[in-house]
Amino acid sequence: MFPNYSIATLLALSSHVLGHSISCRQENSSTSDPQILLGQTITALGGNESISALQSVAYIGGTIFRSKSILFAISLDGLDAPGVTTGLQNITFSYSEPSVTQRIDKFAQLGSHFTFGRPNLPPMDYSMVVQTGDSGFASIVRGSFNFYAPTAEPTGYTDGLLAEYMISEAHKWNPLLLSTIQSNSNLSFRQETVGAVQLSGVYDENLGIAVFLDPQTQLPHTIRTYENHPFFGPSTADLRVSHYRTVEGVQLPSRFKQIYNNKHVLSDYRADEILVDSEIAADFFAVTGTIPETSVPARNPEYDFAEIGESTAVFFWAGPFSGTLETLQAIQPIADLPSLWQLDFGSGFRQAVVELDDGSVIVIDASAHQSKVLIEWAEQTLGKPVTHVWPSHHHHDHAFGLTDYVAIGAKVILPETSVGYYAALNLSDAQVITYTVDTPYTVSDNRTQLALVHMGDTIHAEDIGYAYIRPAFPTTNSSTAIFDADHCNLNFVETFDQGTTEALLSSLAADGVAANAMLIAAHGPVGTLQNLTNVTSFPYPNHSPLDFQYSS
Repeated sequence: MFPNYSIATLLALSSHVLGHSISCRQENSSTSDPQILLGQTITALGGNESISALQSVAYIGGTIFRSKSILFAISLDGLDAPGVTTGLQNITFSYSEPSVTQRIDKFAQLGSHFTFGRPNLPPMDYSMVVQTGDSGFASIVRGSFNFYAPTAEPTGYTDGLLAEYMISEAHKWNPLLLSTIQSNSNLSFRQETVGAVQLSGVYDENLGIAVFLDPQTQLPHTIRTYENHPFFGPSTADLRVSHYRTVEGVQLPSRFKQIYNNKHVLSDYRADEILVDSEIAADFFAVTGTIPETSVPARNPEYDFAEIGESTAVFFWAGPFSGTLETLQAIQPIADLPSLWQLDFGSGFRQAVVELDDGSVIVIDASAHQSKVLIEWAEQTLGKPVTHVWPSHHHHDHAFGLTDYVAIGAKVILPETSVGYYAALNLSDAQVITYTVDTPYTVSDNRTQLALVHMGDTIHAEDIGYAYIRPAFPTTNSSTAIFDADHCNLNFVETFDQGTTEALLSSLAADGVAANAMLIAAHGPVGTLQNLTNVTSFPYPNHSPLDFQYSS
């Protein structure tokens, strides 16, 4: 599974758990001089002489490695969707060059949520090499980092946005980070809340990383970076390090927790063994080819680390959105519903738009980045701005686009219970339209009726809903359409979580949605409800377009 260097120990890791934390207590320092703090911490770690002698450090872990997904949380206020349930992770650092090189070997068993894309849940099994410095990069050198293609060949260099994020993470995880900060010599004092107390530390202006210290030991306690989350606003992304061990005269942590906004524990990892200056194969950090222009590490204000990080944590990052107005395919899929538009961006995220006679342009779903293309399309094709937007649910791949629509003054249609989730958007009362489980949002003109229906607590997300579009004056033979985000994908509906799909069908049947309705799914091909009932064997009533119980 993993390359040999002394990682043959992996076979024994499941029963090999080492030691206890080593406390190296010193007098509690009250200084606010960052240089003094830095010096005290380097001394606590073992001193410059011992630290500078290290050529490599490897964290070997196979007993505790798990994570939860902030991207796919079912509830609005917690983390209840497992990302990685168990697995193995080795993180190796080389200091033989002026820059730091990191290799991550990962074998990650995914949570059951991910059966939609991996029916038998084969683990993610890959290796990535990350190099810091002026010639930095990130590269997949073994296995597949593609969630949908677990047996694919290594793809080599990642895109530049992911590379920049992984370089920042490599610095955070680097056990010799304080030496880098000392070399940069561009630091300031910081004191912030960590957990439930105030901790002092140093902030590196070059790296954008703060290191907060244990006041008793002066050892690093929390390594913090700062993000601007679209929904949570200014946020902290912490790596809490603890359970130090003395290895070759240097204090090295063995327990690592990633914590978001002092609240959400995103991951928990234990290094069962720490190897220092072990024998490593000559090609262990090797990468092939030259770095293409698109792989040069770069920051883009459109892609905060908050977005890149939470997507990468569940192996969903696929690079920046590359669609344009020219590649957008917009059609009116139903002849007797000319107000309904179906938009395909080539991104795997389909959307819909409903026009009304009063000038309203209502966007169905709110995927990120393609939102800008949709806004431009509405202006050019419809001759009108987007006036309303409805995210199907709060999962960030279906809602991050809200920021762009809000920026142009569009009103946001939300379940009453989820308004608080979007507090960082600073929506005024006039910008929010709410609905409930019992009272959907409905609107119509002389041609079209639109209903946005809250499905209640479903398997996928507690605020998820569907959109139903039908003629203003339907007959038994009228064409209708539903838009659904994540309850099905006709590419692999047979292996899709049947509970999720049946939750949709049960809701549609209870509400009286026509049995012959067109299915405009956010993911996968467009089809009909019959495509779903045929595969699931769900006994769906023979509803006509006249049977829908919610009318405007």
